[in-house]
Amino acid sequence: MRYVVAIDVGGTTIKAALVDENLSIVTTANEPTPKGDISGMKTVETVKKLVANFQQSHPISAIGLAVPGALDEKEGVSRWTGNLGWKDLPIRELVQTSIGLPVAFGHDVRTGALAELNSGAAKGFTQSFFIPIGTGIAAALIIDGQIRTSDGYAGEIGHMNVGHEILCVCGMVGCLEAISSALAISVEYQRRSGVARSTREIAARIESDDHAKVVWNRAIDFLAIAVEDLVTILAPEAIIFGGGVSESGSGLLYPLKARLDARFTFQRRPELLIAHYGINAGTIGCAIMAQELIGEE
Repeated sequence: MRYVVAIDVGGTTIKAALVDENLSIVTTANEPTPKGDISGMKTVETVKKLVANFQQSHPISAIGLAVPGALDEKEGVSRWTGNLGWKDLPIRELVQTSIGLPVAFGHDVRTGALAELNSGAAKGFTQSFFIPIGTGIAAALIIDGQIRTSDGYAGEIGHMNVGHEILCVCGMVGCLEAISSALAISVEYQRRSGVARSTREIAARIESDDHAKVVWNRAIDFLAIAVEDLVTILAPEAIIFGGGVSESGSGLLYPLKARLDARFTFQRRPELLIAHYGINAGTIGCAIMAQELIGEE
């Protein structure tokens, strides 16, 4: 049995999983994403520790590494990752050199889309989007059955200007992720209520908590603006949502569908779905990349 380690570096958490060649998750471990790690070295050390713990019980053949932001996936470089503070960082080489194992590298959203396209909610659709909503927001664009990257720049919908005045990590105002991401929802709820809650808790309270209702509905309002623009331009058959916000299920899909139904005129109306692999989509996608890397050797 060949084992790989899937590493999904998020703005808040580094998720790791030991995965076998059948894409079954054997065990998982998480660590907080280091803050202020501009050099990337604290992140590399955290990844090394996670892999070493898995190596105590299983032989590891390769690593699948996914990170957010604008990437040069071919060269293994993070061109710009706002939530991590990285710029032109050769993160694949740093991890590979530190751990001494081959590393398959990809965008966190596109790796999730790979899993969903391979055997998840995107399977069977020729045109679809995969949109995980977590610390940030981005989209994987599946067009003509292929994940399109445009040299790693495509899909950064979190930085579409949806028309508000909140400052984003990119330095601009009006960005979608500054108002509709899981982080933005939690931050705004705490600002209004004085209580820290997760997006799952906030979503569960929208019928009983006025602060939760306002913050959640505001996030959905602006998400609908961005989705309308995407649908008008690219006409997907389906949009698959992942990430922490998608865990609310119908709490996300029903109000979003209602807003889109009110906005659409001639546009194709896509199916709105929750990711088959849920918050593990990126993990499975990383494992697929790693297994494919082994197969190429």
